[in-house]
Amino acid sequence: MANISLNTGLRALMTSQAALQTIGHNISNANTPGYSRQSLSIQASAPIHLRNLWMGTGVDATSVERTVDQLLQKRLTGQVSSLQRLDASLTGMREFEALLGEPGGFGLGSLLDGFFESASSLATNPDDIVQRSGMVQATSQMISQFNQLSSHVDSLAVDTSQQVTVFVDQVNVVSADIVRLNQQIAQVEAGGLAANDLRDQRDQALENMAGLMDITYHEDSNGAVRVLTGGQLLVGPQRSYNMQATIEQGGNVTLMIEGATEVVIPTGGTLGGLLQFSESFLPRQSTQLDDLARNMILEVNRLHSTGVPATGPFTLLVAETALLDQDDDGQIGDELLADAGLPFDVQGGALYLQVSDLNTGALSTHVVEIDAAATTVGDFIADINDIDNLSAAVDASGRVQLSANGGFGFDFSSRLNLDPDAAGTLGGSKASIGSVPSAEYSLVDGDTLNLTGPLGPLSIQFNAADFDDMNASSPAEIVAVINADAGAIANNLRAVAVGDQVFLQTAAGGAGESFSIQGGAAAAALGWAGGTVVSGSDLSATVVVGGSYTGSTNDLLTFRPTMDGTVGDTAGLQIEVTDANGVVVTTLDVGADYAPGTELELGNGLTVSFGYGELSATQNDAFVEHVIADSDTTDVLVALGLNSLLTGSSAADIALRADIDGDPAALAASATGAEGDNGILLGLIALQNRSLSDLDGATLGAAYGDMVGNVGFDIGSAQNAQGVEQFLANSLATRREQVSGVNLDEEMVRMIQFEQAFGIASQFIQVVNELNDEILSLV
Repeated sequence: MANISLNTGLRALMTSQAALQTIGHNISNANTPGYSRQSLSIQASAPIHLRNLWMGTGVDATSVERTVDQLLQKRLTGQVSSLQRLDASLTGMREFEALLGEPGGFGLGSLLDGFFESASSLATNPDDIVQRSGMVQATSQMISQFNQLSSHVDSLAVDTSQQVTVFVDQVNVVSADIVRLNQQIAQVEAGGLAANDLRDQRDQALENMAGLMDITYHEDSNGAVRVLTGGQLLVGPQRSYNMQATIEQGGNVTLMIEGATEVVIPTGGTLGGLLQFSESFLPRQSTQLDDLARNMILEVNRLHSTGVPATGPFTLLVAETALLDQDDDGQIGDELLADAGLPFDVQGGALYLQVSDLNTGALSTHVVEIDAAATTVGDFIADINDIDNLSAAVDASGRVQLSANGGFGFDFSSRLNLDPDAAGTLGGSKASIGSVPSAEYSLVDGDTLNLTGPLGPLSIQFNAADFDDMNASSPAEIVAVINADAGAIANNLRAVAVGDQVFLQTAAGGAGESFSIQGGAAAAALGWAGGTVVSGSDLSATVVVGGSYTGSTNDLLTFRPTMDGTVGDTAGLQIEVTDANGVVVTTLDVGADYAPGTELELGNGLTVSFGYGELSATQNDAFVEHVIADSDTTDVLVALGLNSLLTGSSAADIALRADIDGDPAALAASATGAEGDNGILLGLIALQNRSLSDLDGATLGAAYGDMVGNVGFDIGSAQNAQGVEQFLANSLATRREQVSGVNLDEEMVRMIQFEQAFGIASQFIQVVNELNDEILSLV
């Protein structure tokens, strides 16, 4: 009996000691991350049958158990993944926002404003070299900010990719830790014991893993957890599968798990946040920045390329952009102009070139038509080479080069030809006759034009070799044949093309000049009757066009008299003005009530005046005036980089044209070349407030403002989401603490309870010993 009592006391003593050890372990780990409170599980030991009684034998400590809610732990693990994703992406977005420098005086927004303000300042005095230098400097500052922002975006992308590789290494380290813990837990629990601390460590490792990337996990019957991400196994019971990060050429990072064939795309944790930042947020900002720069380049160059620099018309101009031989056949000429690797699209339309005589100021306007689906580089070059006193070629580097003959210059302005009838084809003093108007004349190989000139009869023959299609001969082709004929040259006869007419004239003017049409099939095709005598005059109805064209479309105005008569003398004499479609725009009275030299209104800001002279409807007198709203409706100048202010096509490569950077006089401020003209600058000023279709109807400044605003909105949204996720994480952590955390006050109460139990058990053993001693003394 005594032995039984001593054993009961000893059980109580050892159980209390175990309980106190567990309490001490809890207190020691009260601040250990991921620690779950442990408790000693006790129960009454098996009773024994003694003297017809079931006698209790004390207490047994059965196990040490940790207090944990596995469902709550999984929810907390998932919440950590969501929170870390937001933290990582938000950190990157804040860093990008800081790079923008907005609001502030050094951000791109203020530099855009500075560019337009410099144009406004220069517009007050376009010839001021100081103001020109100021605009060049403002342009350079704006460009520099574009370049820096683009560079910063690239650097952020590179840095983020490097961070991804670092965190991938951490994933592999944590994976190895989980495998090690799996093995240790299995080993411990194989003996029937609970591996509480090891399980806490594994739960903490899983939480750390979730902070790195989104995972799912489950425990098998042996106590080992399997970890998956994106449906692929990352950690098994006995081994982990390393994740590998590969930085692609474009900067994106590809994640693969060892032995897998599919790419892993984390959507949670730090990796998910970094990838969202680098592959979604940053590309979106880069695209918006490039769109802004591209539209800036496009719109500024659309204006500047048609302007005239302070030095006047060009004598030589080389494109900034090289054409590409897309089919690699060694020939650039056969490439479609629209598909020759240019940074901006070439549209179908017209390019106007103005060729000036630098000595006399005489101006001729030429139109190069471009069909985006058909015009090749060779066609474009050939069309320019067909213009008198102008030549074009593609140099060895693939750049288009334009040059003027000596004494001539060229530009792409929209200026008016103030002396549109320099050839004297309407009331001029030369003997002159015009063909019946027709864009195309039907000739046959061998047709002749028979004339009698000052030296006698001559015959001009038209051969098929001189035409693309004789059945549709153009005025320019016919003029070329006549002007190349030796007989015409000897008789001082020449031809000029005016609009859709061919004019045959004497080289000199005056009443003594004459020639006659004798006939021939070509004469009939041109509408000239045999026996017609064409005589010169001592008078010349000098034509002067003035004003500034305010129309919105390009047009070709043709002026023709309605009858034969003398300006300011013949009653009822009128000049009919038609547009390019033959529609009458206006009719001008130049008869007996008209004072020669008086300006007449044409509309759209234009005027015209006529000197005293003889007009002839019979001989098809006419002259034309190009009125130009947009001298390049094709964007070929922008695409080639001819007379551009800016080069490049994105924020990364936008730059100021090198020669303008060195010489502000090369800045094209004038739309006409006239002294003091500021037309291009006014266009640039208007551009600041112009809605652009490529920017969804926003202005350049508004588009940048939207970009900055969207960054702020994204950050605000992420901060709000972060706040919500942090609240949920804190709530779950609080609940976990309530379930699994160590409460020192509670542990103190339990410690006192078991301390007292330990003391009483000791006293019980002492009492049993004393009783045993008394019994033994009685024997």
